[in-house]
Amino acid sequence: MAECSPVDDSAVLAEVRAREWTPGSWRGLECHQMATYEDQAAYEAVISKLSKVPPLVQPAEVSRLTQLLAQAGRGEKFIIQGGDCAERFIDCEPERLENQLAVLTQMGAIVERAAGVPAVRIARIAGQYGKPRSKPTENVPGFGEIYSFKGDNINGYDPKDRAWDPKRLLEGYWHSAATLNFL
Repeated sequence: MAECSPVDDSAVLAEVRAREWTPGSWRGLECHQMATYEDQAAYEAVISKLSKVPPLVQPAEVSRLTQLLAQAGRGEKFIIQGGDCAERFIDCEPERLENQLAVLTQMGAIVERAAGVPAVRIARIAGQYGKPRSKPTENVPGFGEIYSFKGDNINGYDPKDRAWDPKRLLEGYWHSAATLNFL
């Protein structure tokens, strides 16, 4: 059996650690799935508003999750992650959210019992309103070539609602906030 040599990734890690994060630092990176908006003034107004609303996640919550993930990495906890690959604004309803939470809770309880270690439950919920697409457009019978549905954060599912609308970003924020508040 061939042995694998350990990979020395210290240079890559050092480069990543040296990066300075800012809310806009992602803008300097290559992007393939970004929506572009015809009304740049409306887009800038939405981005300005989003920069002033409270964050959906608090720094202490991120730190706590980092600690829990480190514990899981050491084998002290087991990670359960679940949720939809993409949410719709219409999914922001109490019964549906309760059902999703119940499934994660039950999955965690089963794993805790079987594995004998506490579970870290991570819900993919409250903000999965975007969908990457391989192409920005698609052919729809009766409509011809139109924008692809990229998720409620960008445009509507109905072919008549396919224009990329920056105001949907604000709707996404409010739906995410309502979901987090409910949970």
